[in-house]
Amino acid sequence: MTFKDLLGKQKQLDDYIIENMELSMGFNQRLTNTILAAIVELGEMANEIRCFKHWSKKPSSSRETILEEYVDVLHFFLSIANQLGFTEDDIHRMYDKKHKKNIERQNSGY
Repeated sequence: MTFKDLLGKQKQLDDYIIENMELSMGFNQRLTNTILAAIVELGEMANEIRCFKHWSKKPSSSRETILEEYVDVLHFFLSIANQLGFTEDDIHRMYDKKHKKNIERQNSGY
């Protein structure tokens, strides 16, 4: 499955949710809600990994549980990409550009 496929599947899901829930919010509110949801899901993933919980001896959740939370985060990031009109090519191009810049930063003592 390609990134384009993931964006398409996410659009289908988002369209289904909007129709099924009879959502009528505007672009800005929907985008804001989606960004907040992505942040919440990222927090849920961190909570399952437990890496920041220096006060706890409880181990991380299972790999499967952490992976499920990761995919929840991905769902919302795909939704954001779709809402902003980002294509697979846009994302690949910018990723490559930023990756190159990050490598240059590391090589120059950033």
